[in-house]
This record gives sequence, C-alpha cells and structure tokens, in this order.
Amino acid sequence: MNRLAVLIVLASMVFGALVGFAVPTLGGSVYRSGANIVFTAVQIQPKPATASVARHVSQRMPSWAKVAASGAVAGEAHLGAGEFITAHEISGVQSLRIELHSPNRDGLAERTTAAANTVISVVTRMEFNRVSGVVSEPGGEPENMTRAWAIWAAMLGAVLGALVGWLGCSLRRPGRWVARIADGGSRIEGAEAFAASVDHEIRALWSAVRTRRGLLVIGLGFFAIAGYAATGSVGPPFLALLVAGYAAFRDPRWIAGALLILGASVLPPKLELVKVGPVTPTVLEVAVLIGLVVVWRKPGKSIFMWPLILVTAAVAIGCAHGITSGGEFSEVADAMRALLLVPLGFVIVYRAFAGKLPQLVAVVAIGAAVASAVELLAAVMDWQRLLVDERTSVITGDDTSEVSRLSAPILPLWGPLLILLVSGAFPTRPRWRLLLIALPGLAHEALSFNRSTWAPLLGCVVLVAVARFGSRGLVKRLLAAAALGALGLALASGGALGTTGEALAGRVTSVFSGEALVEDSLADRVRENTAALNTLLAHPVAGSGVGVPYGGEIIWYDEVHDRTVVEARPWIHNQYLRMWLWFGVFGLFAVGLLMVRVASAVVHSWRLRAPGTVLVVALGLGLACMAMQSIFQTTLIDRPSLMAIALTLAMLALAVGWRPRFDQVGQTPSSARRIMTR
Repeated sequence: MNRLAVLIVLASMVFGALVGFAVPTLGGSVYRSGANIVFTAVQIQPKPATASVARHVSQRMPSWAKVAASGAVAGEAHLGAGEFITAHEISGVQSLRIELHSPNRDGLAERTTAAANTVISVVTRMEFNRVSGVVSEPGGEPENMTRAWAIWAAMLGAVLGALVGWLGCSLRRPGRWVARIADGGSRIEGAEAFAASVDHEIRALWSAVRTRRGLLVIGLGFFAIAGYAATGSVGPPFLALLVAGYAAFRDPRWIAGALLILGASVLPPKLELVKVGPVTPTVLEVAVLIGLVVVWRKPGKSIFMWPLILVTAAVAIGCAHGITSGGEFSEVADAMRALLLVPLGFVIVYRAFAGKLPQLVAVVAIGAAVASAVELLAAVMDWQRLLVDERTSVITGDDTSEVSRLSAPILPLWGPLLILLVSGAFPTRPRWRLLLIALPGLAHEALSFNRSTWAPLLGCVVLVAVARFGSRGLVKRLLAAAALGALGLALASGGALGTTGEALAGRVTSVFSGEALVEDSLADRVRENTAALNTLLAHPVAGSGVGVPYGGEIIWYDEVHDRTVVEARPWIHNQYLRMWLWFGVFGLFAVGLLMVRVASAVVHSWRLRAPGTVLVVALGLGLACMAMQSIFQTTLIDRPSLMAIALTLAMLALAVGWRPRFDQVGQTPSSARRIMTR
C-alpha cells in the first residue's frame, strides 16, 4: 500500500471516529439513574408460604420487565420529553433494575424512585394484588451516558471508516495480490469449462470407488464413522486418521480429506484423546498438526495470507488479554484452538488441492451429500452418537413440538454449497445427479429449523439466480417455487407429512406472521446484546478478553432443590459483539480486512473477466451468507462453522487463479488406480 493509500485510510478512520463520536451527542447529554425493586408473592390462603409461590414471581419477572418499559408506566409516571424507562431482571433475587434516562439531570434520582414505585403499582394491579413490591434501593446518582456511548461509537466509526477507506483503495489501486487473479477470457465460457471439469472429476470418482483402492478408501471411512457410532470410542476415527496421515506424505490431499471428514461431516469435532496438562487434544487437532507438517514445504501464497495473519495476531492478543484479565485458562485455550482452525485449515486445504480445484469441489459436494444422508438416516434409525447437537423439541411462539431438530457438523457448509450448486459453475446434467447431491442438503437445512440461517441463504440464492437467469427467468422460477412451496406448506399444515411437517410449516409461517418477533428466544438474544454492550461501554478499545464473562446469564430452575440457579452465560449469538469483546477494536479491524479482501477479489475477478468469476462470486456470496448468519448464530466458537469458513476461503483463493484445462474436458475419467494421486 503506497503513502497516498495510507493517508486515505487514516483520514477515513479519523473521519469515521469523529462522526461516530458526534452522533450520540447530537441530541445533547442523556443521564441515567437506577433503582432496584424487590417483588414478593402474597399468600392468599392462610397457610405457610411455599417455594412454588415464590417460583411464580421468578417466572413472571421477564414479563414485568417489559411492563416497566411500557407506555402504561410512562403515562402514570408522567415522563417528560426525551425520557424513557428501561428495566432488566437481577437474576435469582426476584428483583428488577429500573433505569430512568433523561436529558435533565436535576432531580433525576428522586424521579427514578417515583418511577420505580409506579412500576410496583402497575404490576400489582395487573397481578390482582397477588404480589407486592418495595423499592429496595432508591434512585442513584445520575450518570452521563452520552460520553460512554460517544467513545463506543467513535471506536466503531474508526473501524468502519478505516475499512471503507481500505476497500476504496483496494478497488481503485489494489496491491500485488491482484496479480494472482487470472485475467482474460469469458465468464460464461469459464463457468461452463469449470462445470465440465467438475463433471469430469465426479465421473472419475465414480469410476474410482468401484476399484480395489476405491473400496479400500470407502471401507476406511465406513470404519471410522460406523466404528464410532457402534462403540463411542475415538479409536476407529484415530486409526483412520493415522492411515490418511501416512498416505499424505505422498499426496497431501489425503490429510486434507481426513480434516474435512473429522471437522465437517457427522463425527463430533471434539473427539478427545489423552489429557495433556490442562488441555486435552482432539483427533481433529492431530489431523491439523499432521496436515501442517505435510504441506509446510509446499509453495503457495494466497490472496488471504496477510489478512489471515492479522486475524491470527488478533486471536493471540485476545487470548493473552483474557488470561491477564482473569479468564479461565482451559476456556481460553479451547477458544484459541477452535479459532486457529480457520487459518491453519485454510493453509492445509489450499496447498493440498493447489491446481486441483474442480476435484476439491467434486469431493466436497459428494461428501456433503453423503454426510447429510447419513445424518438423516441416523435420525430415522435413532443412532444417537451420530446425531451431533440434536434437539428433541422445537419451540415456535407458544407451541412446543416434540420433533427431532437436526444439526450435525456438515450443516454450516451447506449454505455456500447450495449457492454454488445454483450458480452455473456446477454441472446441472444429468438432473437426477444434481438432485441426488442437493436434496440431502435441502432436507438437512429444513430439519435444522434454523430460521436465522434460512433467510440469508434464500437471499443469496435469489441474487445468484438473478445474475444467472435474469429477471424474466427468475420470475418464472419464483412462481414455480412459490406454487410448490404453498402446496407443501398446505400439506404439512394439514398433517399429511406428520408431526415434523406440521412443526416445519409452523416454523416457516411464523416468519411471515410476525410470531417469531415475540418469542422468548428473540428477547433472550436482546438481553445478551444488552449485557455485551454494557461491558463494551466500559471497555470500548481492548474489550474484555477471551474467556472473560461479558455479563450474560443463564437462568434455570433446579427441580430437585426447588430453586432458581443463575450462571454466567459463556456464549452470545451476535458474533460481531463477541469479536469486539474478545479481540477489541483491533480484532474487529482484522476480521473486517479479511472481508474487504473477499469483496475486492470478487470485484476484480469480475473486472478482469477471470475464467473462475462465476465460481468466485458464488463463493463470495457463500461467505457473505455465513457472515450474515453470524449475527444470530454462535459461529465463532463452533468448530464445524469455522471449518466451513476455512474451506470456503480456500476454494475462493484457488478460484481466483483458476484457468480451464481444456485438454482434460470431455476425456474419459482418469484411471481409478490414480484416485487422489492424479
């Protein structure tokens, strides 16, 4: 990056910081004062109070927190212009924290106490005097919240400004990395050539599995998965890994394949081996270690080298900060081992399949279809060890359906894969083969019941369809899809597809009816975000560090001891808040640079008419899909999601420099004896 680009980035960062700092102050200062309310149950019948009566109060606390912030309380409290009340539960002590925000500091503590008494009055009337309340802590000294929010917004503005400036420079005058993008040719012809190459590889794989060596490979995979399913031991997967590791010294694709099977299939990613001090290594981590040894001397710098180095540095800094801030070492170590799967997994897959991208796509697509088919079969046959992270119920609104909610490590990879399958860079003939690959993934996505993953995936698929078929072709396909979808929903809602179909129909319709917006899960995630933001207001630059609680809580009822239990919540669904908490603003900037490089690669591939442009755009949208899902899912600590990111990044890095090998297209499939050695 030249001096002018550095100046542009710095100027953008300063401008973003100033704008961010100014926005919270535009409306003047806002002050906050808080008071605590304790509620108790009123025993109507003349007998000693029981724990169940107290439990009624605990169960109603979330509702009362909403009442406190409602218009009914605001009207009775006679709030002035610009004043509002927020409330949250103080877990485990049957208390509410009432906070009055006001632009007027004078008399705010007294008005907060009066607002707390108003909340008590409204709640007791709504509960027909079955509860009583008292202000246990009157309004405190007013705090000026504008300054804290201004500093927080300035940090966010600085990061966003620097990233926008970097993106502008990267699009206008990119660095030397752009030389790795293949230029010239036709995008359409390149997509057709790539699809033909993938078709060639699929046929080669089909020929290979019918030979002695191919049957040996299939048997090895079956031994690893079936052996674990039957015994629950890490022995079969570990033995299969050792065989793959031995073969990898002749061809590193073997260890890359083993890495994908262990990290993104149906096996639990945390198959632990022997405990070594405070850390217990997993089979997946042994595969990563073998993979690094195998590919260490292989050449291959990628367009994502420096962004991934910065991400790795952010992880190291965040972990060091977490340990010095009191984070538990085992939690910090586990988070670091999970996060390093992205850069290390990327290096292994990228170097192992350098120059063999069509083969990688063919292997991943067929492997994903087989893995999801096995997962669906495991759900039918009740093979519990292969039902990784399965849940036995689905809550939609006030309805709880006792059905299997499938997850499995292969699921995060289906977002980018389904986008790729409809992009035109994947063979669509014969149709039955495409359906055979796509249908297990579609069924798996549906049975995950994850609405927060459906919407981004559907949006990205529509974008690809618009680019491929045009508006007229898209309308025809959308009409056909809408008709089939309406028919399917009608059949499912009527019970024709069983209880699972009914639950799935209710899940889909809840998005359009607005029922999803009033569920407890959404309110729970709002509480997570609020706790995280309160922590970031106190630590806007460095964050809290990896493994340090951010203020979120888990509340559950202990039936045995008849008491409410409150524990620190180790996860948060909004992964961008987690990045800020763990890695500070530097981590946000590092991850943002990786996103900027992805966007730049897509734009420059389009401009240069790279042969792999369609593939690059599809994979870029796949990463964008996972980025949008990260607002609602715990992807930053989910090893399968991290493996899916590493794999998609590796395919994208290979795609930008891919050139068709027309001499191979249309030939007879390669000799089966050369499987994974060609």
